[in-house]
Amino acid sequence: MTVLPIILSLFCGLALFLYGMRQMSNALKSLAGNKLKETVSTTITSPYKGAFIGCIFTALVQSSSAITVLVVGLVDTGLMTLLQATGVIMGANIGTTVTTQLITLNLTDFIPYFIFLGATLMLFSTKKNIHHIGHFLFSFGMLFLGLGIVKSSMSPIVSSGLFQRLIFNVQGNPLLCILLGMSITFLIQSSSASTAILISLVSTGAITLYTAIPILFGHEIGTCMTAILSSLSGNTAGKQAALIHFTFNLLGTLLFLPFIDTLIDFTATFSPTPERQIANAQLFFNLSTVFLFLPFSKLFVKFAEMVFHEKKQSTYRHFR
Repeated sequence: MTVLPIILSLFCGLALFLYGMRQMSNALKSLAGNKLKETVSTTITSPYKGAFIGCIFTALVQSSSAITVLVVGLVDTGLMTLLQATGVIMGANIGTTVTTQLITLNLTDFIPYFIFLGATLMLFSTKKNIHHIGHFLFSFGMLFLGLGIVKSSMSPIVSSGLFQRLIFNVQGNPLLCILLGMSITFLIQSSSASTAILISLVSTGAITLYTAIPILFGHEIGTCMTAILSSLSGNTAGKQAALIHFTFNLLGTLLFLPFIDTLIDFTATFSPTPERQIANAQLFFNLSTVFLFLPFSKLFVKFAEMVFHEKKQSTYRHFR
């Protein structure tokens, strides 16, 4: 087995996947008028509304990391309070599951039609909205084209001795699986891309769901690293927002870790394939943690303020 062509094929597929996801985001933002910052910072009057806004915008932008980095920036500049940010961050975790649900759809046969129709609308339409719709369809096709390349690239990788030794060492050890998931997401800087790889591994039978679910939890923690990195050069408020994001995902993982078997059995009742089971497990995990922790948003804010002290400033002025 020649390693270099396989690795290049894998990274080519990942590049197309990330490109398609990024361009889908740009197309949707163009259709919406690109007023994301104004909407996020002016319409959130409670953590619950923040969670709803975070969910909707993340589903449109197709990146929880992008929304979280935006939120850290808004908090950093004083345009959003920590309590507002907490709701948006939690809602973003639900919105990002839309990408995973899309990945599990079997749309391979329709890829040429999406690309052809999208390219036609982009090239020959003079109306802006039609052009943006074409941009979206073209990007949607590129996303699934990249995913198909990733899946085909994974087959020789999973049969390699190195990969099999790695999986042998981590399987049965949820903590090692979580660390593996965190590392992959941190390196790729996209939980959606790392989840796409995970679904490909499950679909080929390379790993079981009992190994995949803890890795999925690791993706949830690993995606926090982007926001943490973006906050390092900012002020205290930005660091507090990044800490809230990390703490929320870490607590959710620790809460669900003892119930992995129960989660797998539960999702199996309405998931026809292992790929759908991964997607539905992620959806149930994020929905459950948001509904559980959202009422305690002020406690997350107080914890962040205890860790990163800030000079006198009213955090809750928007909710009094």
